[in-house]
Amino acid sequence: MGRREEFFAVLEGHPPSRMPFFPDITDWYVANRMPPGAPRRFEPGSLIPDGDPIHDSPGSIPAAYRDLTFLEFYRRFDWGLHVHIYDWFDIEYAGGVERVTEVDGREKRVRYVTARGELVRRYRAAGDGSWAPQELLVKSPRDLDVLCLVVEATRHVPRFDRVEAVRSAIGDRGQGDLVIPRSPFGKLVHEYMGFERLVYAIADDPERIEEFLALQEEKDLDLIRLAAQAPERLVIVSDHTDENLVSPHEYKRFCIPYYRTIAGILHDAGKLVSTHLDGNFKGYFPFLAATGFDLLDGCTPAPMFNYEVEELAAALPPGMCAFCGVPAILFCRSRPAAEILEFGARILRAFRGRGILNVGDILPPDGDIEQVIALGRFAERGFA
Repeated sequence: MGRREEFFAVLEGHPPSRMPFFPDITDWYVANRMPPGAPRRFEPGSLIPDGDPIHDSPGSIPAAYRDLTFLEFYRRFDWGLHVHIYDWFDIEYAGGVERVTEVDGREKRVRYVTARGELVRRYRAAGDGSWAPQELLVKSPRDLDVLCLVVEATRHVPRFDRVEAVRSAIGDRGQGDLVIPRSPFGKLVHEYMGFERLVYAIADDPERIEEFLALQEEKDLDLIRLAAQAPERLVIVSDHTDENLVSPHEYKRFCIPYYRTIAGILHDAGKLVSTHLDGNFKGYFPFLAATGFDLLDGCTPAPMFNYEVEELAAALPPGMCAFCGVPAILFCRSRPAAEILEFGARILRAFRGRGILNVGDILPPDGDIEQVIALGRFAERGFA
């Protein structure tokens, strides 16, 4: 049974005799290949093709593995590869709306120019080469009117050729998921308004927020219907929802109805549906059955977040599975290998047949690759 087949066997309720091991080493690989602070070209969990020039830079990859490409790590150690396909669609704007990106050294501005005015989002280059948001789009009630025009003008253009390219590169080593960039409420929290402005807006002008969410959902469902036609089986809503930003009450009120709607569309098309939950979400446990998700992605237990391995496994409703990782922090503190393997054993025992083992959520740049290799060998032994 190939790794791709193992992965879907878990999701379909016919798990193999071993828990599949699907570590994400993208961030570690990029950081250890490139000079510190070099502009980031690969998002977490994305595919780094064999022919990419990044492999020509030795960086600080341990000498024993310096000649391995990203994909060759997975081939050599027989790991499963789970890839986030971010670029499976392009965005265009109609109705006179224009998106302009301006980069000035370590500063970046993204401007949306419309007949009603202009919105600006600012970023600054972080130490790891990624762009860290410094300023969100909506600063005043008037900005929300401009944002409505931007949403209305948005057009999604499918690029299924990019999905096929990823599938071809991975083969039976694993699979990709089609990334849906946050729910409507998640966009308001993380991209448009921010936590504080949104909380006040919900209290002061709830009807306006509800109207905007309806408009954004209508546009997002166009993208969901495109995903239903795409050649890969798994679709992920990358909300990164955490109960410290989206309370359990807000999650139930604003997020779950959207999740159920998209799950219905995608399930009718034969797709499986995932969501990224790489933070504190113990408060969501009572609502998991209502979401319609087949898979929880990025789950990382204590000591990084607010639940134990066994608590998450017990909270999963029938038919739902989870990626569950040994917390990444343990790979960065020179902990004994036995401690990491014992944590892996806890995951195997708790999720028997309903989980996929990984490094939770990703292996950091200063993580120990030798310990990842040891964990993968441990997982090969199966549930015994």
